[in-house]
Amino acid sequence: MSGDPFKIAMGLWSIYMIYFLFDLFFRIPVKYIFDKSEKCIYRKLLLSKKLMNFDEMTYFVNDERGGYYYSIGKKRNQFVKNYRISNYFSGSKASQRREDEYIEKILCPVLITVGIPLNQQSEQ
Repeated sequence: MSGDPFKIAMGLWSIYMIYFLFDLFFRIPVKYIFDKSEKCIYRKLLLSKKLMNFDEMTYFVNDERGGYYYSIGKKRNQFVKNYRISNYFSGSKASQRREDEYIEKILCPVLITVGIPLNQQSEQ
């Protein structure tokens, strides 16, 4: 290759690499660990970081861009620093089914582990 085809190939390759690096650094799946023995919540990205204790945690629904998702945060500053713990949900039937499944299989067991009463869920 020489000249213009090489420049086009390098341009396409650099765009692909930028997208790949963005995906690698900013869309890495984050895991939240709810440790019963220490009663702490950790976030594991590459290394584990302690976020809060169970008694400091609160959860809420965060509305954004026509959709919503569940978040956790410390009770006194949950709107300043919070962590998204679910995917986005919308008003569609498929999204409603996914949300019901999420509440049943993930959110309720987490709330039971942390010690937040389940009837508080209907208040928020």
